[in-house]
Amino acid sequence: MNIDVHCHFEQLPAELREKEIKENIVVGVAVGYKSGEILLEYKKLYPNLRVCLGIHPEYPEKYDNYDKVEKQIRENFTEISAIGEIGLPYFNLLELSNEKEKEEIMEKAKVIFVKFLKLAAELDLPVNLHCIEDGGEYAVRKLEEYNVKKALFHWFEGELHVLEKIEQNGWNVSISPDVIYNKEYRDFVKNIPLEIITLESDGPWEYGGETGVPSMVEKTAEFLETVYGVSKEEIMKISNQNAANLFSII
Repeated sequence: MNIDVHCHFEQLPAELREKEIKENIVVGVAVGYKSGEILLEYKKLYPNLRVCLGIHPEYPEKYDNYDKVEKQIRENFTEISAIGEIGLPYFNLLELSNEKEKEEIMEKAKVIFVKFLKLAAELDLPVNLHCIEDGGEYAVRKLEEYNVKKALFHWFEGELHVLEKIEQNGWNVSISPDVIYNKEYRDFVKNIPLEIITLESDGPWEYGGETGVPSMVEKTAEFLETVYGVSKEEIMKISNQNAANLFSII
């Protein structure tokens, strides 16, 4: 059974949820407290669902809920696989023209991010990260500072020296189906060592007009044959094993 390491499972249409969770192991990431509660309820229904709790950094309006989410994590510690989706904002800031507002959001995001990393280190939990572009360097520095042992840089596309640090620390990078459609992303993916990859859908994000679903990881693996020069089966084997190690999936 294949593993999708990063999916907004509770946002998938009901019919897709039912179908996909039967055929794949899905790591569902929360965007905030409420989606975390929904994921915890779904976990009772779906044995193949793994849950990550956190606050998505692209939603600054949710930052003030940190205390609630920390309590949620502590109370459900034995039921979750990681802390996530956490990290630093990027797309949200692109939409803002006020530089002072951007700085304020980023500074608050950094405070929240560090709190989550300290919590992950304390509870010995992996982190499922949204740290793209410039955010990657800061993330690596803080992960090292707080000795976070297991980390997934979801859909990472940043500086190559940051990618090298990710590899050196034994962390993982997930590749999304966007590699099939986006040449710029594809060119970056060629730099990601095969040994550290995992595969994700980031569903329900759309690719080529199609809703992203966990089973797309196999389509991605098939495309990656041309990137890595090995079979789809070998790529899936490496991705699934890395995912299993990362999230303690037996």
